[in-house]
Amino acid sequence: MKKLFSLCCIVCLFCLVSCGKKGDPLPQKINQLFSLQNVFVTYNSEGTLTVQGSIVGALENVQAFSLELEAAAEDCIGCPFVPAEKYARIPEEVWGGVRAQDFGFTVFPHTMSTVYRWRLVVYNSVSGLPNVMTPVYKVNKPIEDTRNFVEVN
Repeated sequence: MKKLFSLCCIVCLFCLVSCGKKGDPLPQKINQLFSLQNVFVTYNSEGTLTVQGSIVGALENVQAFSLELEAAAEDCIGCPFVPAEKYARIPEEVWGGVRAQDFGFTVFPHTMSTVYRWRLVVYNSVSGLPNVMTPVYKVNKPIEDTRNFVEVN
């Protein structure tokens, strides 16, 4: 009985003791990370969306860009983001031959809408390091493009 009690105490002691870490482990190679800055999407008059922004950090580790897009209703505040379309671009399509801090590319949405909700995801090529993504934003079709103008004589 004493042996069983001692064994239970040892097991409980091991269960209660932890390594002392609070949260997920951080990557050891901080110099291999990158982050997004000033990312925005503009709705063009021809119905395309242009993504622009800048990346700081390890540009050489950018594997791909992905614009996630959802046609949304005007009154969809608080709705869950469910992207129906994804547009992937490799760095060569975005930057050409030379990687630079600023980037930009244009997509033509399959679903036409006056309001889109979007998120940009940039994938890291280094295994184990996190991908970078923006929060979900909304872009509206410019008002002058949605009106029907009537010429008055």
